[in-house]
Amino acid sequence: MNIIEKINKTRYSLKEILSDEWDVSSIPDLSNDEIKKMYGVQSSNGSPLGVAAGCNLTLKHKYIPSHQLHIIYYNFPEIGKISTKITKSCADKIEALYKTDLFNLEDSVFVIIDSVISESLKKSFHELNLNLQNELSSNELSKDIIDEMKENDYHLEKRHFRNNYLFNINSLTNNLLEHRLVPKHIPIRRRSSIEEILERCNCSLNHLPIILKDDSMGKLIRLTSGDICEIKRFSEQCGEYSFYRLCK
Repeated sequence: MNIIEKINKTRYSLKEILSDEWDVSSIPDLSNDEIKKMYGVQSSNGSPLGVAAGCNLTLKHKYIPSHQLHIIYYNFPEIGKISTKITKSCADKIEALYKTDLFNLEDSVFVIIDSVISESLKKSFHELNLNLQNELSSNELSKDIIDEMKENDYHLEKRHFRNNYLFNINSLTNNLLEHRLVPKHIPIRRRSSIEEILERCNCSLNHLPIILKDDSMGKLIRLTSGDICEIKRFSEQCGEYSFYRLCK
């Protein structure tokens, strides 16, 4: 599968994966030839993110339209050339975008790369998220976001904004959430819902097993520290039952 085919497949997968919370109507179904033309279009805003900038997407949250998710194909190679190693500068460049008018304060990002995600790259994105959350903690959410949450009765905390998730493109060419061997994973974000689960299970957060934010499933359902992940499992003896993990 060439790089153009991979990008097109990720678009179809992302439409399915993100459709529960994000308005994916802005992701049209395109042919590989159309993706190839977009791939070669240079960004008009001077984005330093590579030659595939024409394939980047920005989605609006269904219930908080002022909250945006940017999908960035970072540092992809020219067609026919080999991808270069992605270094710490990737996290630095994403962080720099928050200082421009391209990103809002609360925006989140999916960064997709065509190379192996090294441990050092994971660490740099972990530090990036810490930096972004620390900066957000000293600012108020925008009035538009606060008003939209009230209007739509969809309340998120600051920790749910300004998150960055890093993916290798091969992990997105198929929708892992729909794989027959993968149990259903449901993010529990609301504080009231988390408290109800803890009361029902007669436990505290510290009693729950852990799922990491950079776990493959954790990234797909956009878990952040403090969320609970409900995992629907099945056994012949019990039928379907829920298992809970705390995101760290």
